[in-house]
Amino acid sequence: MVFTSLLSSLHKTISPYLPPGLATCLASAFISDGKYLPDFLHEFIGTLLMVGLTFSPGKWIGTDSLVVAWTAHAAGVIAADRIGGGPHVNPAVSVSMWALGKCSYTEAYVRTTGAMAGGLVAFPLFKLVAATLGWEPLGGPEFDPVDDEEGIASGFSEFAAMVLLMIMIYAVNWELDFGKYHYWIKQTMTAVGIRYLIETFPKAG
Repeated sequence: MVFTSLLSSLHKTISPYLPPGLATCLASAFISDGKYLPDFLHEFIGTLLMVGLTFSPGKWIGTDSLVVAWTAHAAGVIAADRIGGGPHVNPAVSVSMWALGKCSYTEAYVRTTGAMAGGLVAFPLFKLVAATLGWEPLGGPEFDPVDDEEGIASGFSEFAAMVLLMIMIYAVNWELDFGKYHYWIKQTMTAVGIRYLIETFPKAG
């Protein structure tokens, strides 16, 4: 009882200083006696890197060159995957993998909270970096509160982008075989595909 009270008091003390939902995400990392903690960390680190390395092209890198921006984005996707340990870095991907029987429900849940935690930390962190260095702030997908108050256009954009993304992931990971250089080719193709979807569906995340 005393321990619970201490935890509650600690949560009330630090919660005003944390992004909403971060404490819940962090607590989820220790489900099943920490069995899925490595997966949580892969998603957290991967998402943190993915946001920093793929949202910055066009804003901080390659502002005057489409080729440089796309190349930097591709490098960012590959780096986030290699350094992060092969994370899903997208809750929709985790749900899809669970639906296909590639992971358990609990693993999918922990991976989702890890990705959410990474995003909750990444955007405030890079916002601080931009403000400190005088750079253009990184932006994410957003809906038009005037002409699309209910977010219908944004929702459709997200849905269409995710369907195409999953088809691409299935194809380059499970259907195609590039031999000796399979990893590098399929990751580059994935990166180019993601960049194309970002440009085509700017309201999607």
